[in-house]
Amino acid sequence: MRDDLCRIGIIDIGSNSIRLVIYDTTQAGGYKIIKECKYSARLSEKITKEGRLEKKDMDTIIPVLQQFKEICDDFEVERIRAGATAAIRNAANSAEIISYLSEASSIPIEVVSGYQEAYFGFLGVINAFDVQDGFVIDIGGGSTEVTLFRGRRYQQSISFPFGAVNTNQMFSQGGNWNADQLRKLQLYVTGRLVEHDWLSTGTGLPLYGLGGTLRSLAKLDQRNRDYSLPNSHGYVLENETIERFMEVLPATPFEKRKDLDGLSKSRADIIVSGLIIFHTVYHYIGASRALISGEGLREGMLHDLLEPEQPVRDSALEYSLDTIIRFDIRTSKRHLDHINKLALSLLGAFDREGDREEQEMLVYVAIMLHRTGSNINYYQSKRHTHYWLMNSPIRGLTHRQLILSAYIASYSTKSRKQKLSLMHKDILLPSDEEWIHKLGTLVQLSIALDSTEIGIVSGLKSRLHNHTLDLELQGGQVLIGLEDIENALKAFRNAWSVKVKLGFPSSG
Repeated sequence: MRDDLCRIGIIDIGSNSIRLVIYDTTQAGGYKIIKECKYSARLSEKITKEGRLEKKDMDTIIPVLQQFKEICDDFEVERIRAGATAAIRNAANSAEIISYLSEASSIPIEVVSGYQEAYFGFLGVINAFDVQDGFVIDIGGGSTEVTLFRGRRYQQSISFPFGAVNTNQMFSQGGNWNADQLRKLQLYVTGRLVEHDWLSTGTGLPLYGLGGTLRSLAKLDQRNRDYSLPNSHGYVLENETIERFMEVLPATPFEKRKDLDGLSKSRADIIVSGLIIFHTVYHYIGASRALISGEGLREGMLHDLLEPEQPVRDSALEYSLDTIIRFDIRTSKRHLDHINKLALSLLGAFDREGDREEQEMLVYVAIMLHRTGSNINYYQSKRHTHYWLMNSPIRGLTHRQLILSAYIASYSTKSRKQKLSLMHKDILLPSDEEWIHKLGTLVQLSIALDSTEIGIVSGLKSRLHNHTLDLELQGGQVLIGLEDIENALKAFRNAWSVKVKLGFPSSG
């Protein structure tokens, strides 16, 4: 492991499953997952009518925690943070459980309060999306947390003592539902929601969803739509999709639900109860749409551990890019910033239709990450860069923006002869094809202008008149990389439909 990294293990002892995630973390608070292990414990099903978790059931958990500890030791984890949520938190003998499990596993375990669970979920979401205002819902096995945030700051939250597992036990018949049972659960949830006035103060805000229920719904919808980018993080569930699920899933028998493409068999029985909770909250708060977050409680626990004073980042995108550069980019940030300066100088010469701020952002992301593919093979780096970006943990981008960034960053001379947007026509706009070529060639020209990476071209002046771009380079004498500049210019002229008069710095 690199000397500048700290390896941390986060253990989430949930009502449905127990999970270990190991992260490598940077001094700036960035992180990268290097290992994940999961055990389906269904703890909330083991709570007795008296609200206790008996010793025989605790004993089934101990070997799991001990193995997690062995894994952490083998991975040379420096710090472990373990938290127990609703099933143990709400148990009548909660203190006894925590003491027994901590001693037997040699892992210090903390009880995560309802407030903390909501707050950690908020931290996971807010550092993974560039959004100002919204709600977060975290549907676990034994509890559901709803949080309101405004201006990227936590406002209020509530932890309800119902989740996908315990409501499935309370209201369904072995995972099968009829209309009366469905209605009873809706009324039960609504009865708790009306107790909190602030839940009705954010009509029209987006709802960010955490937990297995929401991820499963996203996977089901993606398979049904044959969605061309099977990433769950940032996936949008529209109103009609949510309503279709409410019509189809409760009416599908449990045994048939097991065979649904995109739904794991271990979640087939509790997906309906989780859906009903989600649907009820979604309509009660008047959400405009729902988005899936791939980061939540565990990442929130990590943010809180690494940066307890300032755990909320101003920009999810900048935080994400900075982390990726520190982990995966083998070039200096100074060089990348210099290329971006050249690119913005070029871009500024053109009168452009469309969202100018988005275009500049896409150029910036593409430049920051255009070297990622060279980690695999320098000579085929563009092909690998495209794959890497399409499957990367970039946060703060929509799925459309992620696809555009991948095409722009990996653009080559061969790209201009291809219809690049066809593979993702279900996500991209008709106008995006033109902008892939325009911004792709502009980025490649900017990279070529500093191909030596030592800043010989220190800047440029550009002026467009009568479809001719006067491009005056500033700095020292350009000796190396002239062929790269000429090849990039050829594609650039074609994409932007301009002639280019290129002026090199004087050698004297």
